[in-house]
Amino acid sequence: MKNKKEPKYPLGIQLELFQSSNRLNLSETYEAIPKDVSPRDPDITWVSKEIANPIEKFFSIGGKNFIAEIIPATIKDKKVNRSYKSIFPNVRESRIEYAIISLASKKIVDIGYDKKENQIHLLKTTYYQIQKEIVDAINIRKKKELKPNDCPYNTNSIKEALEVLRKTTITVKDEKGDKQYIFSRIKDIYMDNKHVAIELGTMATDYINSGEWKATDKNSILASKGSYELKLRVLLNLKFRYATQGAHYNPSLSFLINHLDFIESKQTKINLQRMTKIIESFHEVEKVDIERVFEGRHLIDAIFKIYPTNDFISIMIENNKATKRTKEAFTDEMDTLLIEPMQSDFVSNAEFQKAKREYDISKGKELYSKKKDLFN
Repeated sequence: MKNKKEPKYPLGIQLELFQSSNRLNLSETYEAIPKDVSPRDPDITWVSKEIANPIEKFFSIGGKNFIAEIIPATIKDKKVNRSYKSIFPNVRESRIEYAIISLASKKIVDIGYDKKENQIHLLKTTYYQIQKEIVDAINIRKKKELKPNDCPYNTNSIKEALEVLRKTTITVKDEKGDKQYIFSRIKDIYMDNKHVAIELGTMATDYINSGEWKATDKNSILASKGSYELKLRVLLNLKFRYATQGAHYNPSLSFLINHLDFIESKQTKINLQRMTKIIESFHEVEKVDIERVFEGRHLIDAIFKIYPTNDFISIMIENNKATKRTKEAFTDEMDTLLIEPMQSDFVSNAEFQKAKREYDISKGKELYSKKKDLFN
């Protein structure tokens, strides 16, 4: 795992940078860590009918190999005898976590400190707002007119998902099995009047503070229904940063099987067919070329060349702009953060032009001030 770096900006400003556009801001390091487990995963060991052992997933970051030990949440089943059961986080939990991060990316998040002086990022929202965040994305991507009450997850389902995110413990270990990091995706949840207060997990708080996050297309991610679809979309958004015609992303079949927890078949040929079908179904993908890898006459792997559509290239250009402008932001002599406005973050062109004029004036004053100091 990477050592923590001192943020370039004070932590309050770093959070403001994180909230500087209406996009979903994600960390490549955080997304590399396996956090979800399919109910069909053959590695799940049930101690009893309702209680499961932790499960281990292997992954790599920057060429180094790690293990994620996922300890499932143990919660009371309100429907069946009120007995306790193990629940591993899956696609529901991921979509709701992304909805929370999306709200945090565009909403004021309170900064506080716990008894150990560790920083806390607290989002106050409602179950309705979480539903609306997901439904709005579905409406935009699927061209539907759903209402928040049409969300795939009702209030009780969201409450349970938040409990699963809070109670699931993930321990990151190195190759030797030594513990490197222990975290939960949500650190705390409680009701504050009519709002649900959600304290973001330590890992999420760390990546916000580090600035090592990238703007991504929240609508496609939040609208994704299946686990494979969701994980692959996040991967494409994070890896496909070359916003040019003809650029392509070249993952291997074996990498995608591991990264997506692709539980389909023991036959490489069948997995290749099914993976290809999923990739080709994406609106982001123009075409897919496949280079098959053989050992003798046996197919053992494949390399994909995934080419983006023009629309996806446009989205990537906007995402790159959103990420780049936070790195070029600066503070004036009053410690006010100056971030170049983006057209896509405004409802009307008039609002954008006004914000752009104000930014240009402030930037001009700041540059003049620095130039003046240089010659004094």
